[in-house]
Amino acid sequence: MNGNAGPGGAKLGFFRWDGAGNMNVHRIPTGAAPAGTKQRLGPIVFAVDAAYAVPLATALRSVAENNRDAWPLDIHVIHEGIGEETKRRIFDSLPANSTVIQWHPIGTLSFASGFSTRPGVSKMTFARILLPQFLPESCNRALYLDGDILVLAALEQLWNADLGEAVIGAVPDYWLDDVVSKEPGAAGPPRVERYFNAGILLIDLEKWRKERISERSLDYLDRFPTTEYSDQDALNVACDGKWKVLDRAWNFQFEPTQAIGRIALEQKLGIVHFVTNVKPWKSGSLSPNVAFYDAFRSRTRFALTRRERIQSGLKRAGSRLLARSALLRAVWSCTKSAMQTYTSTLARMNRGARNA
Repeated sequence: MNGNAGPGGAKLGFFRWDGAGNMNVHRIPTGAAPAGTKQRLGPIVFAVDAAYAVPLATALRSVAENNRDAWPLDIHVIHEGIGEETKRRIFDSLPANSTVIQWHPIGTLSFASGFSTRPGVSKMTFARILLPQFLPESCNRALYLDGDILVLAALEQLWNADLGEAVIGAVPDYWLDDVVSKEPGAAGPPRVERYFNAGILLIDLEKWRKERISERSLDYLDRFPTTEYSDQDALNVACDGKWKVLDRAWNFQFEPTQAIGRIALEQKLGIVHFVTNVKPWKSGSLSPNVAFYDAFRSRTRFALTRRERIQSGLKRAGSRLLARSALLRAVWSCTKSAMQTYTSTLARMNRGARNA
């Protein structure tokens, strides 16, 4: 991986470092906090590309609506390719005076060009590794949120969680943590004590910098550029034994066929995370959470038009029909195979009877 070296010699791609060790980035505030106000939580950081404008606006709306006591929220968006008009639509999607957004463009993500991701995963995922470099040195804590989430509760309890000596607080990955604990060394995630999902991270920035988590993560990716779960694998290795398990309510991952509305109410979930490729905002999505998600999206400047709703409904109906057709074809194939086996067996029995 080509580029300048950051603290400790780790390569940080196209980024340039000033004399104080801070990364030179553009900070474009959108909105301004009233004079004399004091932040109760934040900064809250997202990392998305232009394709995630809709989920970003929806996630931000959910954060703002459920954290009124913490207005104005201190939001930072590390992004690639989000234009000025889209930024304005995202900001206008939020309640008045609720949020201050600082936009951090990172160009072509050339630092990640040699690293691979799973199908459908943007290379923006690697921006999490560099997150502290986009924040002032005076920040001692940050909350990172993926774009494919909805916040359903006030975040102050999460923000104020005692991390002790841990670098980060995170929730175990529902599927991969089990694989790691039961099958150490198997193909998939790397060998670590426990394996967390990196979609929601409460970060002690001072400890992160002291432990050189960014540099160690990049070193891991340099050695294993095709590691299956990309930066999540790298962060798990770098933070092995240095992270605190948070309550699953702060990163509730669930099966794509589960309807989340009732579960969220019964279990008082704080953040729901739409893992897998079955995303409820996609046109024609077969997710059972389309209406649940749309309740938030409809209050943004990216609300679906009547025509878009109809088109999405038609796509969904078509997808379900194709799924049923595939099932019918599979059943018919099995039936034909069984019939052919039965016919062949019967023929052999008849031949045997005649030859007896």
